[in-house]
Amino acid sequence: MLYRRPMWYRKMRSVVTNRRQLTSNIIGYSRSALAGRLVRIPMRCITNEYAFSMAPEGWNYFRSLLAEYEKDPSIGLEDTTFFRFFRDERVGSVRYFNDILFLHDQEKRLRQEEFKFHFDTVPWGGWYKNDDIFGGKPWGSHYDRVTGNMTRDLHGYRRNPWYQPGDRYPLEIEWELSIRLYHLIKRGYHPLRYNGVPRAVLLVRSDGEIRAVNQDGQHRFAILSQLGLDELTVEIAPDGVGVIREAEVEEWHYVKNGYCTPEQALEIFDAFFVLNGRERIDYLGLPSVY
Repeated sequence: MLYRRPMWYRKMRSVVTNRRQLTSNIIGYSRSALAGRLVRIPMRCITNEYAFSMAPEGWNYFRSLLAEYEKDPSIGLEDTTFFRFFRDERVGSVRYFNDILFLHDQEKRLRQEEFKFHFDTVPWGGWYKNDDIFGGKPWGSHYDRVTGNMTRDLHGYRRNPWYQPGDRYPLEIEWELSIRLYHLIKRGYHPLRYNGVPRAVLLVRSDGEIRAVNQDGQHRFAILSQLGLDELTVEIAPDGVGVIREAEVEEWHYVKNGYCTPEQALEIFDAFFVLNGRERIDYLGLPSVY
């Protein structure tokens, strides 16, 4: 028979672990504050890496999941727009980042002469430090087919719903995780007690307008958006590419190395300011609760 620690011991250990995590988060928060990496961002300026915005007028698949659950806690996964979105054959046909961004615009999506970006690659390189030098860390089922790589479990076993859109397994994981975190954060948002402050990369237009693109904390962003927060503190993380400026387009990795034109690069950059996800859900003809 296996030995099992007594309950008092397990509770004490849990308390110690939580206190250590809290201490670590406070230290990290303090360092980021001193380094000037913490910024307050309006929710309307927050989006994800595929330009599905957290703005009230936008549409984001994680916020959609929460909105439908909030309206009807008895709803099943199969009945959500979140599930129907990823199971739609048009979403299932995407092979490149371009396909997701311009899912609703066949003219832009089908341009044969333009460079095709694999998932996690963008004109400036990628979203993490040194990605602007090495061109990102590409992944995806199509990428694996054409290169012979295996990136399916890069974010955990079958963890990413975009690796092979339509795969039910990651959708079930996201469903359960989103609801669990929703109930936790609804009781009170205390970022230093849990995973710290959400992280983002800033895109800055020449006119000063910004977009904060999720780097870590997409579920928290979606939950806080659904709970009605107008703005929140995000960290410009030290392991991210930091700030991407429109004015520096000629120095972006895929432009500088001749893979794509400045015009294509700026069209993609501009999409994060123009698109909000609503255009794609409308194109698919799927309902939106919020």
